[in-house]
Amino acid sequence: MHLPMLHISNREPMPTFDDDPLHLGTIEGRDLIPWLADPVEAIRRAEKRIPILDVASLSLAAIGSEITYFAVLGGMFSAYNREDALSFAAVIVPSVAINQLVKARFKFPRPPRVAQHPWAYIAPGDFTFPSGHAQNAVVLGMFVAYKARKGWLRVLGVTLATAVPLSRIYLGVHYPRDVITGVLLGLGTVAGVKVLKKPFRRWWDDAPRGPRGFTLAFAFSIAGLLTGTPLAAFPLGVGGGFAVGHDLSGSTRFKLDTPSPRGRIAQGAIGVGVILGAGYAIRPLLKRETPMAAVLGGNLLGVALTFGAPFVTSLARRVKYWRKRKKKRVRR
Repeated sequence: MHLPMLHISNREPMPTFDDDPLHLGTIEGRDLIPWLADPVEAIRRAEKRIPILDVASLSLAAIGSEITYFAVLGGMFSAYNREDALSFAAVIVPSVAINQLVKARFKFPRPPRVAQHPWAYIAPGDFTFPSGHAQNAVVLGMFVAYKARKGWLRVLGVTLATAVPLSRIYLGVHYPRDVITGVLLGLGTVAGVKVLKKPFRRWWDDAPRGPRGFTLAFAFSIAGLLTGTPLAAFPLGVGGGFAVGHDLSGSTRFKLDTPSPRGRIAQGAIGVGVILGAGYAIRPLLKRETPMAAVLGGNLLGVALTFGAPFVTSLARRVKYWRKRKKKRVRR
C-alpha cells in the first residue's frame, strides 16, 4: 500500500476486508500482457543496477508517495493558494482512487523479491497493477507543467512525469506493463477532469452553499462504500471532505493580508504540520480496515486540508497581527 502516513497495517490484508458489492469480479494471476511482465527480465534488469541510479530512484520513490501529495496540498491550502490547491486536488484525489480500485480488481503479484531493490518500500499485500507512483507522477507532472509560469518548472514537471515511472521499473517493484498502464490512467484522469471541470464548476456556483458540500460528501461516501476496499474508499472520502471543508471556509479563506514570500513559506510549513498531525490522528480509525472507517477517515482528512490547515494558519497570523497592534498602542 502506498499510504505510509495513513498505513492501515503491516500484515497481509484479509479477504473479508476486500468485498465486491458491485460484483465487478477480480482477475487474479491471469496476466493479460505477459511479454511486458517477464520475471526473468526483471531479474536481469536488477543485475545491471548502479549506485548513483539507486539513490536517484529511491529518492523519486519517496517523492512519488501519496503522503507527499497530501502534504503538498496542506501547504498549498494554508498558504492561501486555494485555487491551485483545489485544481491539484481535483486531479490527484481521483487518480489515487482509480488506481486503488483497479488494483483491487487486478490482483497481479509484483516481480520476484530477488528482482526488487532491498531498500525499496513495498507494503505487504500491495498489488502491482497498475503502478500508483507512475500514475500519480504523471498527474503531478502535467499539473506543474500546465500551471507553471517559468520554464524550469515546466521542465521539472515533465522530468517527474518521466523519471518516476522509469524508476519503478529500475527498482524492480513494477513490471513495464504496470508502469505503462499507470501512465495511461494518469493521462486519462487529467483529461477526464478537464472535460468535467466546467460543468462541475457551473453546478457548484449555482448550488446553495452548505447543501452542495454535504451532497458531494454523501455521494463520495456511498461510492467509497461500494468499492468494497478501504484503499479506494479512503481517497473518495477525502474528496467528500474537500467539499464540506471548502464550504465551511467560505469565500474569505481566513485572509488578513497578502503574505510575504517568507511568510507564505511559514504558512505552508504550518499546513504540512497540520496534515501530518491529522493523518497520525486518524490512524486508529483506519486500522479497522473497513470501507466505512476509511471513508470517515478520508472525510476528516479532507476537512482538515480545506478548512483545518487554513484555520490554524489564520490563528497564528491573527496572534501576530494583534501583537503588532498592541506594540503600536504601547508606543503611543
